[in-house]
Amino acid sequence: MKRPLPGMLLFLFLGVVHASNLFVSPSGSDQADGSREHPFATLARARDTARALPKEEGITIWIAGGDYLFGESLKLTAEDSGKPGHPVIWRAVEGQTVRLLGGRKLSPGDFQAINNPATLDRIPSALRGKIVSIDLDKLGVKTAGPFADVFHDSGFHTIPDLFLDGKRLPLSRYPKTGYLRFEKVIDNAGGPTDWRNPATSVKKVDPNGPGGTFVYRVEDAPRFEIWKRQLDRGVWLRGYWRVTWEVSGLRLSAIDPAARSATFAKPIQNGIGNKYTRPAGNGREAYWLTNLLEEISEPGEWCIDFKDRKIYLYPPAHSADSSILLADRSEPVVSVEGASDIVLQGLVVESNLGDGIRIAGGEHDLVAGCTVRGIDCYAVTVDGGKEHVVQSNDLYDLGEGGIWLGGGDEASLPRVPAGHRVVNNHIFDFSKLALVYTPGVNAGFTGGGSGGHHPAVGMYVAHNLIHDTPHGGILYGSMDSIFEFNEIFRWCLVSNDLGAFYAYDLRTRHFGNVTFRYNFMHDSRIGDGIYFDMDHPDMKLIGNIVDLRSDGKRGTGYLFKGGSMGKDSVAQPYDCSNNVAMDCKTGFEFVTLLPHQGVIADNVAVNCVRPFVWENVEQGKTKTCPPFATGTNLAVASNPGFADPAALDFRIQSGSQLSRELPGFQPIPLEKIGLYVDEYRRTLPTEEELDRAGKRHPQDGGLGYDILDRPQH
Repeated sequence: MKRPLPGMLLFLFLGVVHASNLFVSPSGSDQADGSREHPFATLARARDTARALPKEEGITIWIAGGDYLFGESLKLTAEDSGKPGHPVIWRAVEGQTVRLLGGRKLSPGDFQAINNPATLDRIPSALRGKIVSIDLDKLGVKTAGPFADVFHDSGFHTIPDLFLDGKRLPLSRYPKTGYLRFEKVIDNAGGPTDWRNPATSVKKVDPNGPGGTFVYRVEDAPRFEIWKRQLDRGVWLRGYWRVTWEVSGLRLSAIDPAARSATFAKPIQNGIGNKYTRPAGNGREAYWLTNLLEEISEPGEWCIDFKDRKIYLYPPAHSADSSILLADRSEPVVSVEGASDIVLQGLVVESNLGDGIRIAGGEHDLVAGCTVRGIDCYAVTVDGGKEHVVQSNDLYDLGEGGIWLGGGDEASLPRVPAGHRVVNNHIFDFSKLALVYTPGVNAGFTGGGSGGHHPAVGMYVAHNLIHDTPHGGILYGSMDSIFEFNEIFRWCLVSNDLGAFYAYDLRTRHFGNVTFRYNFMHDSRIGDGIYFDMDHPDMKLIGNIVDLRSDGKRGTGYLFKGGSMGKDSVAQPYDCSNNVAMDCKTGFEFVTLLPHQGVIADNVAVNCVRPFVWENVEQGKTKTCPPFATGTNLAVASNPGFADPAALDFRIQSGSQLSRELPGFQPIPLEKIGLYVDEYRRTLPTEEELDRAGKRHPQDGGLGYDILDRPQH
């Protein structure tokens, strides 16, 4: 859907005429003068030359199509700054593809045939001669592992990664899709055995091992027999060992085929086995093997053997002008440190272990019209500084999240906003390595399942399209931010108890006064919509649509929990008006300390098992109570007059039931939601590309659970 360009989002830099121009081309020379006729060859040479030029009228560095960097970051510091209204612009030549690569290109000579008999014996006969090796020591690779005995998502940054044409090649895995499951747990090796009485049921364990022991299923025994032969090389399982919002990798120290048991080298915090059904667990704990030569079976798969110090790769089919890149550096591809008035425009940033683009400090930097893909951390990180803008970028195939925001002073009086703006970005297929709590946009959330935040004051996040991720859409914390006109769909594809928008935070930690306006959230079978997990002081929800199409035991459109009110009896008023919840298990769940001091009116719940739930906090506990709405709300079993909800059309039809029975409900400006065409985004993705209907992205229910981790489906 095409959107009009809001005038408020036109960036100040458009139309500026620059007195100085420098040119860079892969066919240039750093001994040249940087003119159009004699361009430089490297970005670093252009940067160093620009430092000596006057900045009063701005500088544009024109980058011709081709590949740049090859393992060396572009680092911009304060001396590379432009002037207010006259930035230093780094931009691709119109119509040309400029790729800034975090990895190095591998040459044909880097791929060697495997001749060692012991290694060949680990490879099925049909694949011998097809799988090749890459010697890490000959390449001088420093990030060659091994994994720690216990590693969380960041453990992937201790080994290199491989990319082809900006796409991450898959680390070997068994099974290829889906999960293995426990039969039962023999030894939890930590954590309480009774979640209701943790203080009296915690078993103390030696933090240096051994770890937990479980019984694997009969059908999986042949694989464990194979893996047992490689324990000295390192065999790691990765899984959701306790709850489905925690993921970690664990090294196996022992496999006993007679007992069908496997033991980990070291324990993890709170042990293994489902939290709610200790000690034996529930038999649905999901896990998989990662990174082993024996499990390479499809083109593109690879592993790193820490004993051999080699990568083993089944090369994928690729064209003559394609190349495989090896990334082994954790620095951002582009680093803007303390620099102001910098523009990065129309660049492709790809193939890196660290962030794609990182901005720290400075003021008024702009990242616009860029593509960031094949990045193992965040596509764009903005840490501190003031009024930076991330606009009209395509961010996808990301190991962690899309955009991370931090900055401002939440403790000062008055509070000082950072004022960063995230607008008109398409963010999808993210959280591919770090599977939980790495959202499309992080505007102040820190702490994972334990909750918390970092300062992120006064952020503006609008008109973004975010979809297809195993966990959350947007995570937030801190204060004074606005989220509006965003479309989010297909979140919580694997783990749930999370929302399209989610915070787990406390009023006592400088948290509150956040506005959610005209956001459209749809198609998350096991997810929630806007979810306040704990406190919700001064939150404002106006004109949002949540159409979950829930098919499990849970799924709440708008969830306000009791939080700290049960401890300190401090009221937390909130406004919730003109919102739609459709096809949710619970439409609206309101919890407050009466008398409620905010506005709750003109909301509509359609085809929700529990349309409205009202709870009061009394003596530290939530209890069902009579409604405390401040106006009329509507609960109906079927469409009350929207044009075509099945086709995501929520325009109100004339003379509808909704208009008659809820006259205060105002039309939601659907035409303004989502992406729009601007100077940096010339076209919009097609419906075929987005696949909103899910024809190419079927949802299987993931690892969804109810609150006691019982299966939903």
